[in-house]
Amino acid sequence: MTALPYIQSSEQDGVAVVAPVGEFDISTVDMLREIFVDVVTPTTNRMVLDLARTEFVDSLAIGTMLGVGRRANEWGGWVRLVAPTPPVRKVLALTGLDKVFGLYDTVDQAIAHEVSDVDGATELV
Repeated sequence: MTALPYIQSSEQDGVAVVAPVGEFDISTVDMLREIFVDVVTPTTNRMVLDLARTEFVDSLAIGTMLGVGRRANEWGGWVRLVAPTPPVRKVLALTGLDKVFGLYDTVDQAIAHEVSDVDGATELV
């Protein structure tokens, strides 16, 4: 039996760092939405999404990630993705979001904006 998913959040250098752990699908996507609403605001509009322990995301979770990215961008900020696991990376590649979001190896690289994995990655527009 898989453990229930949870989300860790912290702040580093003025950037919200959100780390979803487990599987995020129709039954757990509300958890993602709630944390995104809490951490991405007009005044705190930069977020790193650490996917190193995210085992699965469905289309609703991807849509939620896109939504928070757009909102952050509208407020002059950004959302950057860190260390997606192979299953999550596959979904990002299939949807083309690996080209939309900046992908990084570490939280520090994402905050410093040192693109490492994906040539040509751009910020969400």
